[in-house]
Amino acid sequence: MDFLSDLLNRRRAFTSILASIVLVMTTVLAPMPAQAANLRKYAGIVVDAKTGKTLYSYGADSKRYPASVTKVMTLYIVFEELAAGRLKLSSKLTVSKYAASAEPSKLYLKPGTSITVSDAIQALVTKSANDVARVVAENISGSVPKFADRMTKTARGLGMSRTTYKNPSGLPNSAQITTVRDQARLGMAIFQHFPQYFKYFKTRSFRYRGNAYGNHNRLLGNVRGVDGIKTGYTRASGFNLLTSARHGNRHIIVAGFGFDSGGSRNTKVTQLVNKYLPKAHKGSYWKQASIGKPGVARGSAPAIAVALKGTPPARPAHLGGGVQIAQAVTPPPVPEPLTVALKPAPAAPAREDEQIEVAAVTEIPTPPSRPEDLLAGTKPQQLGVIAINQQAPAPLRQTLEQANAFTPLDLLGNLINRNGPSTRSAPPTPPQGLIPPGSIDPQTTSAVQTPNTQAPKIWAVQIGATRDHDQADKLLASANQKFALLKDYRPTIQTVTRNGQSFYRARFVGFTGEAEAAMACDALKERDIKCLALPG
Repeated sequence: MDFLSDLLNRRRAFTSILASIVLVMTTVLAPMPAQAANLRKYAGIVVDAKTGKTLYSYGADSKRYPASVTKVMTLYIVFEELAAGRLKLSSKLTVSKYAASAEPSKLYLKPGTSITVSDAIQALVTKSANDVARVVAENISGSVPKFADRMTKTARGLGMSRTTYKNPSGLPNSAQITTVRDQARLGMAIFQHFPQYFKYFKTRSFRYRGNAYGNHNRLLGNVRGVDGIKTGYTRASGFNLLTSARHGNRHIIVAGFGFDSGGSRNTKVTQLVNKYLPKAHKGSYWKQASIGKPGVARGSAPAIAVALKGTPPARPAHLGGGVQIAQAVTPPPVPEPLTVALKPAPAAPAREDEQIEVAAVTEIPTPPSRPEDLLAGTKPQQLGVIAINQQAPAPLRQTLEQANAFTPLDLLGNLINRNGPSTRSAPPTPPQGLIPPGSIDPQTTSAVQTPNTQAPKIWAVQIGATRDHDQADKLLASANQKFALLKDYRPTIQTVTRNGQSFYRARFVGFTGEAEAAMACDALKERDIKCLALPG
């Protein structure tokens, strides 16, 4: 009996060990879950927008995460609503609690307030505001999931067979995937179908309720011919860019995804534009390059999977979407002639400008309905006019904020003024591309001074100011530890004395130009660290 018992125990132990081995091997050999897949690899494509011919491709059909390039499709649907007459540029979109809770980058809209369609478009193009993307989704389709479903169906209707959308912002979602070929097709389609609205992608800066927001696409104005479209970044996707370039009666669409830095992305895309734009077709747009609108069959155009039948779906009844306005089916308008000044392409900047999007989030269930009527024909009230250049009476004694003209400090400090003498005249209008944030009163700060005949060679980024030297040092140490992009620059503390009071300005110096400093500052602002790029 002892022998049989021992044999049985041995057999049980062997079975247990074998089962463990099988379990381990199954785990190792099983396919990686979607959220663990590494799609942060370079993929690029250049398409001749006039002929539809692919001029260059690398990994063009491999899956990638679109990040904020997602907002190009969000805007495509907004333009559909405008063209159908269901929205006007002056229509007001209501902000829900769910929309306001979106992760940065965002405008920090308050629940219960509203934003016009025109402002929403510009906020998506420049600031890449995630709260605005949700506002658009909810006001058009009633909820983010329903809007994302429409985005995917629209993509299928445009022939983007490898693209799936799960949200309108591009915030991390492992199921939201695309390819650079699909995105290039979208870039062609939005230009062909909505040339009257495509101009929004050229927006260099946008002012909303006293704050100014610059476009993250640093190729605009720096690379000849570039006239849009959208940048994107998440940790999973890397640095992405979808851009259009028109010059010399030629037109190309370029998509570059999966870069490790904004600088490398900008350099590569600049190279692609400079190399292939001169090789593109010069002349009229070919019929072969025409992309049919979703749900609209036109002549002998190439057959594509059309998921939307007829006109785009009406918005929910509680949003005033029960009325359809008939639209005549016409071929895409002839694009406007190019009027781009010749300008040599500079070296690509080494610092990134794009939004820093946070960890993956799970979509909240459909928010409650709101009885906001957004149909064309409504007469929305204008947003409150913000008075500027109004000065309060001079205080008897300056505070830290008054001396430095910035709002109270947060963890890493808030926006402060540029260096300059305490006595100064009213500054001139700032040059485009370096617009001081609206929280700075142009009459009480030296944020913009009389321009020099020669631009300074060295620039700095200021992240805060304190009354205590050690506190300023802590600001620098904390920023340097948290943000790798600052490690290549020298931290310094500048002491300023005014009216017998000493202030200590925390700065990083060593930026080789305005563009590099501005991009570093933009990256900090996307993490809610207000700062200012300035010469010195």
